[in-house]
Amino acid sequence: MSIGPIQAFVIGFPDNDLFEGRIAEELGRLRDIGQIRVVDAVFAMREGDDVGVLSVSDLDDEQRAELRTVIGALVGLGVGGAEGAAAGAEAGASVDVDAMTGAEMVAAGLLDELPDGSSALVLVIENLWAVPLRDAVRDAGGVVLAHRSLTPEDLIALGLLIGYEAELEAAKSESGSGE
Repeated sequence: MSIGPIQAFVIGFPDNDLFEGRIAEELGRLRDIGQIRVVDAVFAMREGDDVGVLSVSDLDDEQRAELRTVIGALVGLGVGGAEGAAAGAEAGASVDVDAMTGAEMVAAGLLDELPDGSSALVLVIENLWAVPLRDAVRDAGGVVLAHRSLTPEDLIALGLLIGYEAELEAAKSESGSGE
């Protein structure tokens, strides 16, 4: 199984009353046009003492087992070279098909902390659109040296940090210390 770049998200929703179904619609649209594959989507919602959990995946049991094998091999490769890859693949393949997924474990850990009227989504997607780009990079001998998704919130935080540092620098200049 060849896997494309995988992204994981943990998204909090402080107000359940704002849901209109748009998130599920957009995920469905992106799946339908072949842009993503939902590896795992686990939605947990709290309303008073009631907690609901919904899990969705585009993977069947055979694909999930194959993915666990590939992930085990890749992690093992990093730990111990070719021998580690073989051991990791074996460990990944031996995971019970009914075992909790990583997304389900993360969601389960969030359940006790969800305030009343709130929810959380743990989402793992495979970016199918990126597979041809990944292959072209590999074919050219390229290696990804860094990867990070930037959100608007990240850019706002960067601006706040730059502003804070500028204020500190200005305060230093005004005090004449220059240090």
